[in-house]
Amino acid sequence: MTRLPALFVMAALTMAAAPPPLATIWADTAAAARKADFHGHLIVADATAAHGEDVGNSTGPALWRWVSVSKQIVATLVMQEVDRGKVTLDTPIRTYAPNLQVANADIVTLRQLLQHTSGLPNVEDGPMNKAGTTLALFDRSTPAPGPGINAICRGPAKAAPGVRFEYNDCDTEVVGAVLEAVTGRPLETLLSQQLFAPLGMTGARLLKAGDDAGRPGLLPDGTSDDYIDVGRFGAAGAVAGPPAALARFDQALLAGRLMTPASRAEMWKGDRQYGFAALGQWVYTVPLAGCAEPVELVERRGGIGGVEIRNVIAPAKGRIVIAFADRPAAFGEPWQGKGLTYDLLSAAFCKAN
Repeated sequence: MTRLPALFVMAALTMAAAPPPLATIWADTAAAARKADFHGHLIVADATAAHGEDVGNSTGPALWRWVSVSKQIVATLVMQEVDRGKVTLDTPIRTYAPNLQVANADIVTLRQLLQHTSGLPNVEDGPMNKAGTTLALFDRSTPAPGPGINAICRGPAKAAPGVRFEYNDCDTEVVGAVLEAVTGRPLETLLSQQLFAPLGMTGARLLKAGDDAGRPGLLPDGTSDDYIDVGRFGAAGAVAGPPAALARFDQALLAGRLMTPASRAEMWKGDRQYGFAALGQWVYTVPLAGCAEPVELVERRGGIGGVEIRNVIAPAKGRIVIAFADRPAAFGEPWQGKGLTYDLLSAAFCKAN
């Protein structure tokens, strides 16, 4: 019997264990998307490469609204200022922005704002437009608000800080104002100088009121949501750009190039009592089909009108999945063990391993 050299055997085993190329992983993931009648743009990436294409519809502008993924990006700016020693997470925001007129500014902290436990008023409590399809203050047919944070966010508190979790756009609007006060630069400039330009996030920008938001979404009745002025969401939801630019952000976050390891660990610390909310994102561990062990996920999701996003990093797997949908999609929840998100993550993180 012929014996193969040990080094040859080891090399053969290594080659057999190597994962397939991203294009193959993307194809498996896209197959799951098509099975669920997904329409939008799908990306699978690792820390150095990305593969993305439209699925279900191959036309439309390259610019997408990034909706509440904006909150994850703003949280990253905060942690960069933590690393610079300019702010701490548990200091009252009045220390950094003495002229900011919001409830409980002398006790509410950046951590509470980023984790949605501030108790501040909620933009969602605002009046609806005449069609009852979106808040009136974000409808292009209504007068654009003045500069600064939304007037609703300057109203009375709904709860004491730290008492309860309530998802809230006002929280991130206030974080953006604190960043501007601390750095002396507009949020638009901060994003460009600290993230978009250094990372080569070509086309990414912070929309202003009245700006074109790119690809519109379709509402459940099939009508367009292009009457929504995405730029009015400010720090909470007005970042937009090509999907490939978001992949570059995720890659830098996955590779640890945006902040110190300690700051990233703090930002990714999901709190069970708040539904595993971390700082500007959610971090939790769930079983996925094809993986022997549960997988830790860093997730940021969002939706405005007919556009929804799922932006998910699996740190231990070294992979990323980004799904932009321009019409209703049955994303579901990964911990339910079913639904589009579960199927996409299983295909991208587990099937090829």
